[in-house]
Amino acid sequence: MSNLVCVKTFADRLQADMAKSLLEANGITASVSADDMGGMRPDLAFTSGGVKLFVLDDNAAKALALLNEDAIEND
Repeated sequence: MSNLVCVKTFADRLQADMAKSLLEANGITASVSADDMGGMRPDLAFTSGGVKLFVLDDNAAKALALLNEDAIEND
């Protein structure tokens, strides 16, 4: 049985959603979690530890590789 693991934490929901899209385009199911009142109070996400991106633990290594590769390409 697979568990969800946080592969990255972002400062805002937009960055997390873009990373989620990248992963899903590469066949990795991902979810975003933030304590921001459903997007109504984005400032709360920052104070509660950021916006977290989760994947199944079986996909964590591939997800991190894709996210790191994307970060290098966008620098």
